[in-house]
Parts: sequence; C-alpha cells; structure tokens
Amino acid sequence: MFRLMRNVHLGLGLIFVLMALIFAVSSLVIIYRPWLGSSPRISKSTVQISSEAAASARAAARELMANHGMKGDLRQIEEDGDTVSFRIVRPGEVVEVKYGRSRGEAEIKVRRHGALETLVQLHTNHGLWHEYAPSNAWAAISLLASAGLLLLGATGIYLWFAHHSERLIGGILLGFGLAYGLVTLVLTRLER
Repeated sequence: MFRLMRNVHLGLGLIFVLMALIFAVSSLVIIYRPWLGSSPRISKSTVQISSEAAASARAAARELMANHGMKGDLRQIEEDGDTVSFRIVRPGEVVEVKYGRSRGEAEIKVRRHGALETLVQLHTNHGLWHEYAPSNAWAAISLLASAGLLLLGATGIYLWFAHHSERLIGGILLGFGLAYGLVTLVLTRLER
C-alpha cells in the first residue's frame, strides 16, 4: 500500500504542478494588483447591426460574434428603453457593447488584458457551463486539478503517517497549517 500511495502521490504532483503554479501566481497577482499597475489596452469602434439582430441582445451578440470576430460569454444584459447594453467576456478580453434598437448602431469598447490579468480571470472563472467552449474546457481542467490536488494532499498525509519517526513534527506542522488556513478564512470573511 505504501508503494502505491507513493507512486500516486508522485504522479499527481507531476501532473498538477503546473495548475498549482498557475493558481499560485494568479493569487499573488490578485493580492498585489495595485503594485503591478497593469492596465488594459482599450480600443473603441462603431459598427452597424442589422434591424433583425437589434431586436434582441442575444441576436445582436451572435451577429457581432459571427461578423466581427468577438468571442466569449454573453453577460450583463441591460435594457433601458431603446438602449441595450451587454458584455461579451472571455479570459483576457472584455467587449462592452451599447446600441440603440432604432438606430442599429453599436458602440463597442474592447479591453484587452495582459498575461497576468488573464491568469487572474482564469483563476476567478466560475461555473462549468459556458457559451464559450474554451471556458468549459478550462472549468473541466480546474475541476480535475482540484480533485487531484485534494488527493495529493490525502496521499501526502498517508505517507507522512506511515513514517513513525516523523509523526510528531508532521502533526505539529499539519495542525499549524490547518489553524492558519482556518484563521485566514475567518478573517477574510469578517466585515469591516
């Protein structure tokens, strides 16, 4: 059993080290974002939307995706009389669209983010079902990596416990790590 657990532990560590690094780097970017001072590249344009597509935000988004190369999930649809606005979002890029149904002219603002901010958006991407297929693939990989990292931790605890001479120091370190994690979680949830 020890040999099997050691091989599983080693294999999982090798397989999921890249995902762990991605989440570690993106966590650091989230924490130290003000110091990094990265800002997105912004471009603006105006395009014409057909009258059929202008009738609904989803149809307008489909037309923009088909004819103007925009890709991502449709989010934050807002309607205010004749004016409709929405976003088409994918990691690294946010497209803000605002148009008037009667005019059929859409104002488009595209924000393209750098690599570090894209990592943050991948880190905070939630859910398993997206309209944008690469987001679904990333969600499945993240789910698999999360399960793999939990199994990595469980096999690590088993391997540690199997070494009788290291149980005391390992138990102290495990307890300290658990207490630190719980205290940090509680402190991040307290209202100021």
